[in-house]
Amino acid sequence: MNTAAHRSIDIRQLRYFLVVAEELNFRRAAERLHLTQPPLSRQIAALEAALGVSLLDRSGPGTRLTAAGEQARAAFARAVQAFDAAVAGVAAGEPTDPERLRLGLPWWMDMSAFATLDRAWRDATRQAPLEPLLATGPELLAALLKRTLDAALIAMPHDLQGLRHAEVATLAHVAVVPASSPLARKRALRLADLQDGPVFLRFARRVNPALWTHYQRQYEALGFQPAREADAPGTSATIAQIAAGRGCTLLPSGLARQRYPGVAYRRLLDPVTVQVHLVFREGLAPALVQALTDQGALFTQVLG
Repeated sequence: MNTAAHRSIDIRQLRYFLVVAEELNFRRAAERLHLTQPPLSRQIAALEAALGVSLLDRSGPGTRLTAAGEQARAAFARAVQAFDAAVAGVAAGEPTDPERLRLGLPWWMDMSAFATLDRAWRDATRQAPLEPLLATGPELLAALLKRTLDAALIAMPHDLQGLRHAEVATLAHVAVVPASSPLARKRALRLADLQDGPVFLRFARRVNPALWTHYQRQYEALGFQPAREADAPGTSATIAQIAAGRGCTLLPSGLARQRYPGVAYRRLLDPVTVQVHLVFREGLAPALVQALTDQGALFTQVLG
């Protein structure tokens, strides 16, 4: 296909073809498009001429897609979605930056795996690189609502205020204890083992009341009532407290890939879990929503 022919193709022709490809009948397609059949046929013929390939096989009793037509249906659908999203974004005054995709991550995530995630994402999708932001669930949601993030991995439950989302993973937890503690001598622990140990560190209820209650209900069902509790001061400070022998906690198992001096991770025999959902900002291009959804296994691998 030469450059001049390429320039003669417009978005209207792609839309026309997609309707014909769905109906496989020019009369029905023309009715859906509020056209008569002759101009629709001319537009499809012009599209085929510009491309230099036949998209439809009309030789039999019905209309069928050729191999090129099957390829065009998928490619043109993505192109039309991207076009519509770009127009909607400009109309809404939405800033765009095709050089990056802003992804929010839970504050407890092990970032040693992020480079692998970003590389696998780009290899699999040919999309823009990921730009990470670590924050609490409420902070990630606020950024999504302000459109300063494109998507975020958020621990549930959470009031997502109508934003589209998809479940990515259900994460088990590990016990995180001082390496100098008698608890570290065991290969696996129960919650009961932590009750009378170092102070139990957990995020403050005010940070995320719904998620705090989610954990509290699990603890109560398992009879876990630690003798001493304190607010966890964030991942790095919490790890430092534990390494110094002044606390213990539970964290999603993916964090155990990152080793810290003075800290021991032990398998937890009691079922403490949390769901993580991939949440999308309003107006994110459908192609990006689909690409992120399709690569859910990547996020599960890094989180778990």
